[in-house]
Amino acid sequence: MSFRFYNGEMNNKSTGMFLGEDSGIRNYDDIKYPIALDLNSALFAEYWIEHEIKLQKDIEEFRGLNEQEQYGYKMETGALNWLDSIATDFNFWLTSVITDSSWRSVFALINSFEVLHNRSYQYLTSTVLNDQEKRQAFDDVRKIPQMVKRNAYIIEPLQDMVEVLKRYNANDYVKDEHKVSDLELKQAIFKGMVNYQILEGLYFSGGFVYFHALARTNRMIGSNSLISMIKEDENQHSVVYGTALQILMLEFPELNTEENLQYTIDRFKTAVELEKDWVRYILKDIDIISIKEYDDYIEYLANLILRNSGMKDVYPNNSELKSKWINTYGAKHRPKSDGISTREDFLQTSSIAYQHSGGEDFDL
Repeated sequence: MSFRFYNGEMNNKSTGMFLGEDSGIRNYDDIKYPIALDLNSALFAEYWIEHEIKLQKDIEEFRGLNEQEQYGYKMETGALNWLDSIATDFNFWLTSVITDSSWRSVFALINSFEVLHNRSYQYLTSTVLNDQEKRQAFDDVRKIPQMVKRNAYIIEPLQDMVEVLKRYNANDYVKDEHKVSDLELKQAIFKGMVNYQILEGLYFSGGFVYFHALARTNRMIGSNSLISMIKEDENQHSVVYGTALQILMLEFPELNTEENLQYTIDRFKTAVELEKDWVRYILKDIDIISIKEYDDYIEYLANLILRNSGMKDVYPNNSELKSKWINTYGAKHRPKSDGISTREDFLQTSSIAYQHSGGEDFDL
């Protein structure tokens, strides 16, 4: 059904997150999935702006990094900005086929954060780097074969989803033989969300580690603080998408096939290998984190994302986080007791030190 701002023939409570109907009026005391309000509130509690993070010391410290460390800083920043640019547009398109108005509001909030993150990378690079270095960060990363191959792996299926959504949104204006069927739409959303989870939970979180590793050496603390703010947001977004994927499977159990399960596992396993290829390039001659340590972490992330989406671990040797310092230096606060984050899952790291009045920690 085509989008309508208001449908007076329907109840305020939606009949489904996808392929459903509602009036378009948000009544949060009468919604199909009450967790949408919890997620909405949790997202709002995290609002911040980039200029609250001071980077003066980082300007000097960046010049003290060796050549390879500076290169890693620039390329990782550019890579993260690339991902956030994709995220902004993906959320726009997915929202166009969400039929529960309370969930459209959740994704509207997520999109506002993705815009903030893009702005934050601009703030980071404009403050710490000179003009030539910033151009390198945003342009040269697009020429690195390992990065291009890694990102193309998810861009292609995300674009495939968008092409189906374009056609579906035109269903009222084309002949029957050209209409997108409900089954085709559901399958496209499923594959799109699986691949977006790779972007959100695997590639984003992997990129953040470089900045945590620098902070562990007591360098570029301001940059890491900004990255940790972004990371906390992306952690929440991954929870939202994991929840949305579970709802999709709940509403359409016909998607719960062996073929779709194997598709998901295969996509994640290949994505992990592509991430490992990238990190062997970007961490070459950098000793602030070992390749083995990063490999373990990226496998742990894959397990965690799949778990968060209602699936099982695919890397049994990395079901738990081994490098606890990643949580320590990747949180918005430093634990005061033993220096180790108390929660195992980074997707549920608390945000104590940076909290607006009335904000509450959120667990799914």
